[in-house]
Amino acid sequence: MRAASVNRRRILSLWLPRLPTDRLKRSRAPADGPARPCVTVARQHNALLLVAVDAAAARAGLTPALPLASARAICPDLAVHDDDPAADARLLEAIADWCDRFTPLVAHDAPHGLLLDVSGCAHLFGGEAALLRDLCAGLARQGFGVSAAIASTAGCARALRRVHHGVIVPPGNEAAAVGALPVFALGCDDAITRALRRAGLKTIGDVAARASTEITERFGAGFIAALHEALGLQ
Repeated sequence: MRAASVNRRRILSLWLPRLPTDRLKRSRAPADGPARPCVTVARQHNALLLVAVDAAAARAGLTPALPLASARAICPDLAVHDDDPAADARLLEAIADWCDRFTPLVAHDAPHGLLLDVSGCAHLFGGEAALLRDLCAGLARQGFGVSAAIASTAGCARALRRVHHGVIVPPGNEAAAVGALPVFALGCDDAITRALRRAGLKTIGDVAARASTEITERFGAGFIAALHEALGLQ
């Protein structure tokens, strides 16, 4: 795809980082009493590990992948629920349908994200900033935590919304927008992130400064493709 063709596209990357716990909290009745910190868990390698944490659990220091026993030691008053990916997927599909009011071009971005092609339609909502604000405010009123960004490639918007909310990148400014982001914003697996940090490559800009052939040899073609998309090159 030619660069000019890419830059005509405008992609809104929407992330619902607490979708599993938001789903559970939305189902609570007011009579259930004060809400406790909430997590979902799943068995992995014969241990129960946290999959998702709500804002209160995060403030208490809980994070995904933490063993449940450790989480209970940190936060004894913990509401624990089984992970339910099927229910999360149904809810995400309903949210995608709701997003049709902004654009008919909505795609899933697993596990808890959506990509909206807003090319040529943002002016109907007062511009990209107004569209982004209205969409996120509408979801917040429904009880969802959200993070979103707009850029000319999905990879750039996705990297930004992993770290910052509400960023809008002008066409052609992708590399500058993501250069200072930590390497985990690329969404690569933990092993690659650790290897990058061991190599002294702490930001996306650090990685981009290296020769593509060197990066491809060490981390694979899939990683270099994700890097180039974040930089607006692909």
